[in-house]
Amino acid sequence: MKGLDTLKWFGLGLAVTLLLFLAGMRVPILGLAALPLVIYPALFVGVRVGKQTGQLLPLAVVACIYALAGLEAAVAYLVLALVTFLMFFSFGRGWSIARVVSGSAICAVAAMLVTATAFAGSLSNLWTALQAGVQAQVLMTLEVYERMGLSGDTIDFLREHAGQMATLFVQMLPGMIFLALGVTVLVNLGLLSWQFPQYRSFFFEAGDLKEWKSPDHMVWFLLVPSLALFLPLGWPLHAMAANVVFICTVFYFFHGLAIVSYYFHHKKVPMFFRVLGYLLIIFEQVLTVLVIGLGFFDLWGDFRRLKRRTAGLT
Repeated sequence: MKGLDTLKWFGLGLAVTLLLFLAGMRVPILGLAALPLVIYPALFVGVRVGKQTGQLLPLAVVACIYALAGLEAAVAYLVLALVTFLMFFSFGRGWSIARVVSGSAICAVAAMLVTATAFAGSLSNLWTALQAGVQAQVLMTLEVYERMGLSGDTIDFLREHAGQMATLFVQMLPGMIFLALGVTVLVNLGLLSWQFPQYRSFFFEAGDLKEWKSPDHMVWFLLVPSLALFLPLGWPLHAMAANVVFICTVFYFFHGLAIVSYYFHHKKVPMFFRVLGYLLIIFEQVLTVLVIGLGFFDLWGDFRRLKRRTAGLT
């Protein structure tokens, strides 16, 4: 009976993973929303019937995707498979949620960068290839906008600066991939905690997320690379500094979001207004910057009085 139950969940997880991944590859917009959920079936199966079964599922998915959609799609899924294995590795180690998320995302980005550099032959070749590909994609997109009736002056301006936009995009690509994978890990940790609340402390150190804060020493990882951006350094160091700054702002954004959530909870703000507030924070750039600043200055402001509370208990 146990073997049949394992086989049932394995087959179901395989089918759902393939459906989510192929939908994400084929459906333009809605499919992208499904991609963060692609790794959840393997994690669910691993918790439900055993870690080894959950780790075996991504290998079966790779083989099926290769057969159904080809090598490129299979390679794309390998990134998500790696994140799945990294999350399994982190479980049961008593790590904080920030360590689980950042560790999984950073290791995956590093593995992608090393592999891509090895295939390209050098970091310079990889940069050139990515820049040329992105610039070509920008020009193709501008042609579509031109056929849609976008202003000719705007099209000419964007076409003139296509190279600069491609350079900026490629430069910030590691940080953007880190953000996408970090959100993916965070979403799946939330789903696992909801589905298996009794195992929450197994997935990550189960503290009150409304009281989460970024490490105090992270301020130096933000300030020093920010200053380095104004120095006459080569493009690799500039790109590295820019991505470190971007990743730090992601941490401070979630730090600020935890502060907002803390006050929403303690002021008993109705759920409708909470959801509206979170949506405004995500989609309104001014509010996004304010929340990042809230997280950054909490190091000195202690807006939730966590340090004073800890000192009082001591």
